This record gives sequence, structure tokens and C-alpha cells, in this order.
Amino acid sequence: MLEKREFDKSDFLWRLSTTVSIVAGLFSVLVFTLLIINYFQITRLDPVNHELLTQMRQDYASLPAKDEALAQRIRDLDLMTRKAFFSSQTHLHMGALVLLGSVVTFLIAFKYMIRWKQEMPELDEVPTADKEFLAYAQSRQLITWAGVGLLAGGMMVSYFTESALTAEMREAKNPAIEESAPVAETVVGALPVPTWEELQAHWPSFRGPGSNGVAHFTTAPTEWDVEAGTNILWKVASPLPGNNSPVVWGDSLYMTGANAEKRAIYCYNIDSGELRWTTTLSPLPGTPTEELEPMEDTGFAASTMVAHGELVFACFANGDLVALDNEGNQVWGLNLGLPENHYGYSSSLLAYESLLFVQYDQSEGGKLLALNVATGKEAWTMPREKISWASPILAQTTLGSQLILSSEENADGYNPLTGKLLWSEECLGGEVAPSPAYSNGMVFVANEYAVASGISLGGTAEAVESKVAWEYDELLPEVSSPIGDGTRFYFGTAIGDFVALDAKTGEERWVEEMDEGFYSSPILVGDRIYVADLEGTMHILKAGETFERIASISMGEPVYATPAFMDERIYIRTESQLICIGAS
Repeated sequence: MLEKREFDKSDFLWRLSTTVSIVAGLFSVLVFTLLIINYFQITRLDPVNHELLTQMRQDYASLPAKDEALAQRIRDLDLMTRKAFFSSQTHLHMGALVLLGSVVTFLIAFKYMIRWKQEMPELDEVPTADKEFLAYAQSRQLITWAGVGLLAGGMMVSYFTESALTAEMREAKNPAIEESAPVAETVVGALPVPTWEELQAHWPSFRGPGSNGVAHFTTAPTEWDVEAGTNILWKVASPLPGNNSPVVWGDSLYMTGANAEKRAIYCYNIDSGELRWTTTLSPLPGTPTEELEPMEDTGFAASTMVAHGELVFACFANGDLVALDNEGNQVWGLNLGLPENHYGYSSSLLAYESLLFVQYDQSEGGKLLALNVATGKEAWTMPREKISWASPILAQTTLGSQLILSSEENADGYNPLTGKLLWSEECLGGEVAPSPAYSNGMVFVANEYAVASGISLGGTAEAVESKVAWEYDELLPEVSSPIGDGTRFYFGTAIGDFVALDAKTGEERWVEEMDEGFYSSPILVGDRIYVADLEGTMHILKAGETFERIASISMGEPVYATPAFMDERIYIRTESQLICIGAS
């Protein structure tokens, strides 16, 4: 039988181990405290959404011409920010290793401190010795587990700082980080990115530049006759049905059509109406094979395309999303998944700088996506808790560019480059279809069976302050989206009312009862409003404090889409035709 090993008492070794354990313990507490402080500093500074860098990008994007010096400063600051962040991560890892070493040293020193100072109580002389011995043992365990807990806590802080932030910096390809200069002249591969001024000179998306319902050109005609051909430059039949609206870039007009068997993109010459090309989509990876049955009001091609310089983008009811060049060749394509909603997918696309925005709402798992226009790869994504059938808008506010969306409950504003939520207001209800409108510091959202709200935006670009300034619940839109002229907001209802509200107070300025309701959205062209009703009558109204009708002109058949307005031209998609109106 082996004899149990005995440790001799050693006053010197006991003092040495006691000193080492105290120093190592205090040092461990210090390192742990520094790790905690580092964690809160990094999360508070938010290196993923650097405020100064974001502001510089917004300043660059607002310039009428490129500024290479500013662009280089943006690149330098972006590089410096990333270097500083990853240096802090290196220090964090070193701190974790130092903490590991100091805690291990403490535990070993503490263990031998106990062994070299063994003074076991004489049980026959001390009646309470068993209790004292138990307390002594429990104290040792408590100190030991405290050291283990300190080590575990430090490692967790190191891990969570890494997972919460470094993953975004390294993997998310956030445009605020990966695109060194997310500005007007950014190049993704060999692809130039249009400036905001270039977007305004075209009709790139649903309801025009930024999808905000305001035309850049103010020369639209006010007189034409479809039946007689007066001021009708050309008209062609739509090959496939689609409730999406035409978009224009350069001398090309684009739109889509689809049925249960076929999905197609069409390109027309804007001067002659000649069909330049048709691209019929083949199944993409992940394209669903099950039969899709969208509502008649949406159909298989409700989403309006977006034209963005050298590329155009289209999305269909089955979740197929595709990018084409100006010759109709597919650049990339993917399937977003079959949307689970009872209306079918209808939100229109939007593009800004190097990003394509897709509001992919569905009953569960909805999301706002920002994809790289050149590759289709995800730049950032934000979850959407509530659904809508509205489309996003891009507002050029005094606080910088904002991507504004609505849902069954909220109106939300995002930084378009980073996806950061800037503000949110719970002010809606029901199945929201009208898109938001922005004008002169106010956001306007509305929906039938809910209320209309005017939301004021204040604060700074880094800390936006939103507030519901007023509500209105008399006459409300069901499908048609509103517009603003800086003083008033205007909208049409599905039962035929056209309403003007004061932008600052929400008070009714005037209401006009029309014969038919509106699905097509109004467009502000200078001081005139163009809006087509469901029977196809184009109403031209004066934007002002009182109602004034300039003209009402029949298009000959129903109109659901929203027209495109270029210099002295209007392009209208009716139920079965595409018509160009201009001075003969």
C-alpha cells in the first residue's frame, strides 16, 4: 500500500506563493476590467457605421461634379478606420491570452499556497474543528471558482466583441467598408455608377428618380388625342400583360410582362417605339416549379424595373431577380425564394450608387436587401417584421440620403449605404400598398382603413429625430401613392377622391370627387399634377391651394401603371398598349 505524500510546511514558499497569487489575482482583475471597457468602447463607437465616414460620403454624393481630393480622403479614412479596428481586435486577443496566463498562474500559486501552509486542526481538542475545516475547504473552492469565472468572463467578452463586429467588418461586404469610395464615380469592376444628377436626367424607376413621384423635366405636354392621333408620336401593343410601369434610360424604354408560363423583359426605342430586343427568362437556380396564383390586381409582373446606367434590373412574382446589360444580355440572376403572401410580389426595385434595393416582404422572414449592382452579391440586409405591398423611396433630405419604407405598422428610414436604421414611427395599419412620399423635411405615409401621417425629420445625420407631427383619417388611398410639392401632399383614392393636405398641419386644402378611382400614382411635373384614373382618363391638375383642372384626356382604355415623364414626352402603359405622347 502506497503511503500518502505529505507536504512539508515551508514559510518561505508559502510567502512566495501567497505573493504570486495576490499579484496574479489583482492583475487578472485588471485585465478583465480592461477587456470589459474595450468591449463597450468598440460597441459604442460602432466602427461598422463610422459617422464621419458616412457624412463624407453623403457630402461627396451631393456634389455636382466629382472631387478627387475628397474621394481620396474618404478612401484614406476608410482604410485608417479598418486598420484601427483590426488593431484593437489584435489587442483584444492578446489581452485574452494574458488573462488566461495570469488566471492559470493565480490558480497554481493559490493551490501551493494552501499546501505549503498546512495547519490542520486537532479534532480531539477543538470541538468545532469539523465546521472550521468545512468552511476552510469551501473558501478554497470559492476562490478557485472565482478565478475560473474571471477567466471565462474575459474569454466571452473577447469572443462576443469579435463575433458582433469583426464578422461584419470581414464578411458582410458592407458598402461602408468594402467600397472604398461609395460615391458618384465608384467603379465596381468596370461598371461606372450613375450620379444622382444622372438619375434625375432619366426616368430610372417607379415614380421617377428616387421613386418619389416628382419629375425632373417640367415640359410635359398638356394636349393630345389618342383616337385622332394628335400629339401621339407612337403606340405599340404590349406583348405580355404586366401592371408594372415603364422606365427610361438614355434612348431606351424598359418594361416587363409575364404570365404563368413566360417572363420577359422588353426594350423599346423611345423615339420610334421600335422593339429593340426581348429577353425571355430561363429558369434560374432556385426558381420554384410549383404553380403561382397571384391576385389579378398584381399579376405575374407587378414590380417595376430599375434602370441604372449600363444595367437594368427586373423582378417577377415568383422571386426571380435578374440583371441585364443594355443589349439584353443577362449579367447575373438569382431567385429570392417564392414570396409567401396572398397578393403576390409587387414592390418595385430601386438603385442608388453601387446598390440595388429589394423590399422582399412576405408573411414571415421578410427582408430589405441591398445587392451589389455588378454581381448580385449581398452588401447588407435588414429583417422586416411586418409586410406591405408598397415600394421603397430614396429621399434626398437635409440630413443626407435616406431609404424610406412603410409596412403594416411602421414607417422606417435607413441609411442606404449601410442599412443602419435611422428612425422608425409606428403610425400605419392594414394592408399597406401606397408608397411613402417625402418633401421639404416631411415624410407622408397613408393607407385606407388606417390613418395618414405627416412625419417631421430633425436632428442630425448621425442622430435623426423623427416625430409624427399630425394625423388625418378622412379620405385615404388604397393603392395609389402620394406626392408632395413642399407645401402640400396630394393623393387619389380608390373611390375617386383627389385630396390636397397642408404638409405642415395635415389640414384639408381641397377635395375633388372624380368619376373613377385611382391605382396609378400621381406625378408632380413643375406646378402640374398628372394622374390617370382606372378608366384611363388622364387628369392634369394645378398644384395649389385651390382645385384647378387644366385638362382631362381619355387614353382609350384602363390605366393601372404610372407614366414616365421625360423632356416634352410622356410614356404611358395602358392595359394593352404602350403610348408615347409629345409635340408632333
